[in-house]
Parts: sequence; C-alpha cells; structure tokens
Amino acid sequence: MKRVVTILGLVLAAGCATVQRVQSGDALRIAGLRSIGLEKVAWLSNNTAGLPSGMDSVVALKSTTAHIDDISVNGSNGLVTITTRYTGTFSTSDGQRDGTLTVQRRLHFTRGDRGTWTQSAPAEEIARNSTWSSGRAAS
Repeated sequence: MKRVVTILGLVLAAGCATVQRVQSGDALRIAGLRSIGLEKVAWLSNNTAGLPSGMDSVVALKSTTAHIDDISVNGSNGLVTITTRYTGTFSTSDGQRDGTLTVQRRLHFTRGDRGTWTQSAPAEEIARNSTWSSGRAAS
C-alpha cells in the first residue's frame, strides 16, 4: 500500500509540474506574440523608436510576417525565438533594391511574481538573410 501511495504521489507531482510548465509556455508564447504585435504597430505608425535595432536599411516596407520558432522556459527565465520576414525596398551597397529580408531574433523574458512575462533585454539578432528580386534595382 505504501508503494502504491508513493507511486501515485510521484505521478501526481510529475503531472502538476508538466501542467505548470505548459501554462508557463503558453504565457511566454503570448508575451512573444505581444512583442511581434508591438513591432508591427511601430512599423504602421512610423515609430522608429519601437523598431528593433539594425532595421535602418528599410526604405519602404510593403509587408511583414512573423512567427515563433521556439520557446524555452527555465525557471523564471524564458527565451522566445522569432523569425520575421520583411518585404519591401532596402538600401544596400548596390543602391536601393526590392526584395525580402529575413531576420531571426531571440527575445529574453523574465517571469514576475504574478506570473507575467516581461521582456528583460533588447532583442538579440541571431541570423539575417536577404534575397533580392531578379528584376532591376529600385529607384
């Protein structure tokens, strides 16, 4: 009987820990999506202060899409990896070019006492790739 109670206690503890980890991941996903939304609002309102660093090459933005690649929770710290595709006209060493810029960033979050995730550091750019239209360069 003691063995059954011990096993049930372990299963219950593991189950509760898993549920808490899933809930933390969901809340962290929402915080990551909020960051994506804030960047989109900054682009729409031409608020350069709200844009991530390194985006000064954008001359004219036609569209932007973003998605969450990965979420990692370690206690009260969390990481969200986001990939964003920017389509438009960019300033390059060859002049202005039409194309797509893909940037992958890692966002660092900290969970507060009430379970709310807040971004704790500026976005860390971890990858960047650009493809240009096969047509002529933009004027």
